[in-house]
Amino acid sequence: MGAMTFPLPRARPHDAPSLARRHALAMLAGAAFVPCASGRDAVESAAPFVATPWSIVDEILRLGEVGPADFVVDLGSGDGRLVIAAVARYGARGGYGVDIDGALVRAANDSAARAGVADRVRFDERDLFGADVRAATVVTVYLLPKVMARLERKLRAELRPGTRVVVNDYPFPTWTPERVVERDTLDKLAVSGMTFTQLFLYRVPPG
Repeated sequence: MGAMTFPLPRARPHDAPSLARRHALAMLAGAAFVPCASGRDAVESAAPFVATPWSIVDEILRLGEVGPADFVVDLGSGDGRLVIAAVARYGARGGYGVDIDGALVRAANDSAARAGVADRVRFDERDLFGADVRAATVVTVYLLPKVMARLERKLRAELRPGTRVVVNDYPFPTWTPERVVERDTLDKLAVSGMTFTQLFLYRVPPG
């Protein structure tokens, strides 16, 4: 009797609550997450660390059309791979990342030094809602749905018209994306328990 095969888990694109639940279950099953320190704003619990697979990093940077004229800001930068790749591999002129986990921030700055881009890339330990994003030409985001409305308001208020924003999996509630890219990748299965990814490209409108 031949071996049986089963379909890989795939979240439905329209089912954001289900996607969030699966994400949370993946965290509990063993993926690393960022603990909230006592007294910190509860919003920080909405940014668990799940390393973005390299194939998705490339998709994000291609979708954002990152190039030599760009300064890339990653909100919830984790191990720093996205900002470092933007500069080291896609030629961005600079990049900045923020994360609430000091250990991840130190690791990201160390990685930037090893990659030879520490003169153009910096990571800080701080609340992303206090981050200065005004220099960005491209912003990348991978956060859970409960903070996306607040983040949408921040970015629309602070970014210049034409700034590109690439969001991974959880879209803004009212901002209409310019493009949506959907991918199935086995790279994601080990870190999130799913293979399905949606990427949303937004562009800050005039005025």
